[in-house]
Amino acid sequence: MLICYRHLDDNHQNLVEEEQDEVKTWFRTQMTKAKKFQPLAVLNQKLKGLDVFESNDAAPTPPVLSNPTSGVPSPEPPLVRRDPDEEVTRAHWQRVGYRDVCSDPTCGRPIVSTSQLALGNNSTAVNCRSCGKLFCEEHTMYQMKLSRQAKHDPVRGFWCRVCETCYKSREGYNDHNGFERSHFDEFARIRRKKVDKAYMEVSRLEKRLSKLTALLANPPPAEENAGSGAFWPLSGAKSQRKVLEQSIIDWEEDAKVVQCPFCQQDFSNYTFRRHHCRMCGRVVCGDPRTGCSSEVGLNVNTEKGVSQISVDVRMCKECHHTLFSKADFDRELAQKPADQRAYENLTQFERGIRQLLPRFQKLLLALQDPERPPTHQQLGDATKVRKRLMDAFNQFDVAAKRIRDLPTESPTQKRLQQAVYNQAYNFLSLHMLPLRSLPKVLKHAAPHGSKVSGRPNGGGALAAIKYNDIEAGSIVSSSSAVSAMEAEEKELRERLIVLEEQKFMVSEMVADATKHRRFDEVSSLAQNLEDLNKEIDQINGQLGQLDFAGAYQRDVVSPPPG
Repeated sequence: MLICYRHLDDNHQNLVEEEQDEVKTWFRTQMTKAKKFQPLAVLNQKLKGLDVFESNDAAPTPPVLSNPTSGVPSPEPPLVRRDPDEEVTRAHWQRVGYRDVCSDPTCGRPIVSTSQLALGNNSTAVNCRSCGKLFCEEHTMYQMKLSRQAKHDPVRGFWCRVCETCYKSREGYNDHNGFERSHFDEFARIRRKKVDKAYMEVSRLEKRLSKLTALLANPPPAEENAGSGAFWPLSGAKSQRKVLEQSIIDWEEDAKVVQCPFCQQDFSNYTFRRHHCRMCGRVVCGDPRTGCSSEVGLNVNTEKGVSQISVDVRMCKECHHTLFSKADFDRELAQKPADQRAYENLTQFERGIRQLLPRFQKLLLALQDPERPPTHQQLGDATKVRKRLMDAFNQFDVAAKRIRDLPTESPTQKRLQQAVYNQAYNFLSLHMLPLRSLPKVLKHAAPHGSKVSGRPNGGGALAAIKYNDIEAGSIVSSSSAVSAMEAEEKELRERLIVLEEQKFMVSEMVADATKHRRFDEVSSLAQNLEDLNKEIDQINGQLGQLDFAGAYQRDVVSPPPG
C-alpha cells in the first residue's frame, strides 16, 4: 500500500486534486480486490493435489423416490471413489534408487522419491503403472485404462498414469480407420429377399407364357371346350383364341378402367381402344408412341416337333421387361463393339508373334555360327518360321490399320484408336528388323559339307561374313557389307523420322490435356512420350554404331594369303 501511494506522490503530483482523488480511488479499489485472492504459494500447493486426469469415481445414480405418493426424494448415496493405486498391482514397479534417472531416452533427468525431493532440485520419480519403470512427471502425463494385473483393459479397467511408450504402443492406437462394422449380411438379406421376389415373378410369368404358347400352337379339340355343343361359344378362330388366352389368367373388366395405367390416356369405344395384357390381364392401351403394350412374336414348336409356327402375344411393358430384360442384358454383353473385337484380334496376332520370335531367334543364332555351317533342315525351318512370322506381321498390320480407320463417336475414342495404332507400329518397327536381315543370311549360307576355298578349317560362308575375310573368290565381299550398312542406315533414318513425328503429336496431346486439366490422360500420354524418347535414343545409338570407315577400308582387295 505504501508503494502504491509513493507512486501516486511521485508520478501524479502535478495533477489537479480531483484527478488525484480519482486515481487514488481506483488504486484503493484494486488493492481491495487483490486482498480477496489467496497467495500464489497457496494456489500452487492446492493445484499439486488436483486430479487433472479422468476420474475413477462411480457414475452418479439418479435419485430414487422413497415414497412415490409423497414425491419426496431420498438422499443420494455418496460417491464411491476408486483409487487406481490400490486396485492395480504394484508388484512390477521399479524401486527408487540413489542415482536413478528418467527412463525416457530423450530425457535422462535425475529423479528421486518424494521424501528426498526437499534435499535437492531433482524431479519427482513417478512409476509408470503399466511397465513399472521410473520417469519424471513430464513424461508420465498420459493415461489409459489398466486391469488389476496392469494390462490394457479399455472396458473394465481403471484410469492410470502411464508413460508415452506404453500409451502409444497400446492396442488400437495406430488404428486410423476407427471401428468397423460389416453391414454385408444385412444388405445380402435384403437383396436376397428382393431378388427372390423378382425371380419368383419371372418364373410365374414364364410358366404362363409357356402354357399360353403351348395352347396357341396346339389348340385342344373344339368338343373339349364347347361342352355339349359341337361348336365354340362364339364363332370363329378369333373367339377360340380369346377363350384360350382367358384360360391362362382372368382379364380385367373393360368398364372398370377409364384410363391407361401407364400413359393416363382416356379410353374411347372406337378411336382409342382397350387391350389386355395376356400375362397379367390388365387393361392397357396399344399406342405405339408410348409403348404401353406391344405384340411380341415368338416361334413355338408344334406338338409333333417337326415344325414351328409364329405366335403373337400382347404384353404390357412391365411384363415384357420382367420376362426379357435379363436375356436382353446377356445378349448385349455378348455383342462386343467393333473396336473391341478389332483390338482382341490385334492382341491375338501379337501373342502369336511373341510365341514365334524366340524360336526364330534361336534358329538365326544357329545359322550365324561360324564353326558349324547350317544344314538343309535348319535352312528349311528358318524359312518356314520366317514365312509364318511375315504372315503374322501382315495380319497384325491390317488389324492395326482397321482400328485406326474405324468410325469414332468422340475425340477421346479417336485418340485412343490412334494410340493403339502408334503402339502397334512401334511393335512392328521393333521386331521386323531382324526378320528382314534373314534373306541376306540365307543367300550367302552354304549347306553343311561344302567348303570355302582358301580356309584351312573349311568354314562356311557365314564365317566369312562374320569375320569379313577378303579372299580371292570369296562369297561375300566388302562392297556387299557396305551396301547392307547403307540399307540399314536408311531404314533406321526412316524409323527415326516416324518416331519424331509421333513424339511431336504426343507432345501436343500432352499440352492440350494439361490445358484442359485432364490429368488422367496426361499420365498415360507422358508414359507414351517417355517410351518414344527411349526408342529414339536407341535408334540414335544404333546409327552411331555403324562403322562406314572400316567398311570402306576393307573394300580394298588385298592379295590372298599364301
